[in-house]
Amino acid sequence: MKKSVIALSVLASISNATWANSFDARKDAMGGVGVASAHYSAATPVNPALVAKYNESDDFSFVLPSIGAQGTDKDKLIDNIDNIKDAYDAFRIGANSATANKLASELAAVDGKLAMVNVGVNVQVAVPNKLVSLGFMANGYASAMVGADVAQSDLDYLQDVIDGTSAADPSRSLDSQALGVVALVQDYGVALAHQFELMDMPLYVGVTPKVQKVETYNYSATITDYDDSDLRDDQYRSSDSGFNADLGLALDAGNMTYGLAVRNLVSRDVDTATVNGVTYTYQISPVATLAAAYRTDWLTAAIELDVNKSKAWLGKDESMFAAVEESQFAAVGVEFNAFDWAQIRAGFRSDIAGEQPDLFTAGFGLSPWSVFHLDLAGQVGSDKAVGAALTMSYTF
Repeated sequence: MKKSVIALSVLASISNATWANSFDARKDAMGGVGVASAHYSAATPVNPALVAKYNESDDFSFVLPSIGAQGTDKDKLIDNIDNIKDAYDAFRIGANSATANKLASELAAVDGKLAMVNVGVNVQVAVPNKLVSLGFMANGYASAMVGADVAQSDLDYLQDVIDGTSAADPSRSLDSQALGVVALVQDYGVALAHQFELMDMPLYVGVTPKVQKVETYNYSATITDYDDSDLRDDQYRSSDSGFNADLGLALDAGNMTYGLAVRNLVSRDVDTATVNGVTYTYQISPVATLAAAYRTDWLTAAIELDVNKSKAWLGKDESMFAAVEESQFAAVGVEFNAFDWAQIRAGFRSDIAGEQPDLFTAGFGLSPWSVFHLDLAGQVGSDKAVGAALTMSYTF
């Protein structure tokens, strides 16, 4: 049977930097691009330099709210855990070879299977100014992951009951475990951005100092007692607060914009609570992204690439996490704009170094009078990954 740490290591490779940043429906509909193409109103978590890239008629904007969720449960792990509970109850009521066989089958179905979900919400306020443009941000995102550690002792016992070599004991508890890990990150920051001139081309520079709070949860329970509402119980909780910062640059050259953003300049490792002798580490590390965007009145096309690799979860014994692959993302997206009243978007995002799901994205926006903006995004991908985001913003 696969060890729990290996199951969680694979799961952690699915839940990595691409999920754990910020949700914005325009960006998410375009494959996740934004470092060179984000609107100033939503640029603070993506590239703070773009807060200074605004039109002369822009005075003020706010995003309230921007919400999103992504997840994958390709093997229906959560449903199968419920099936195990039903099969276990049936075995306890009528312990025989038939009910033992059913329970063994249900346990085998979850061995090494994984599920994850990520959710996020943020609000932003942007105040353009020729001296210093300001972007205020409150951004929260969470990654919840579930895996199963099926004990060989359970399968051996049930096989003995099926073969008739061991008497059924309906009072016997299962040794198999359900495991859950949650990371909740909250960023509160202020972007400071200014436009310079570089060889007669606008150069935007921005930085976002931010307070960062990280809460982690390390959950473990007998598989028949698993309850996802217990994932955030205080006994499994650990937290840490500190300072971090994002840095951004953007350069306009005709219809092209070139961007560079570095998120989380300060590396931070946050240990989970120790549960049943097991501790994990949630890692926040710098991620640099290069991007280019082409823009006209009716079309925006953008491409971006992470410069370095990253991963979110580590084990105290690194060799036990050999299955974890670092991730590095590439994305491309397009937006067609109809007279600043409606937009259609599409994109694609791929992990070129690891094993996170490839995502195909699409969405649309409505922006009557360019004052109220409603953006929606949907995502589908490999491993039955799905996602959605909604953003409402206002510009004046």
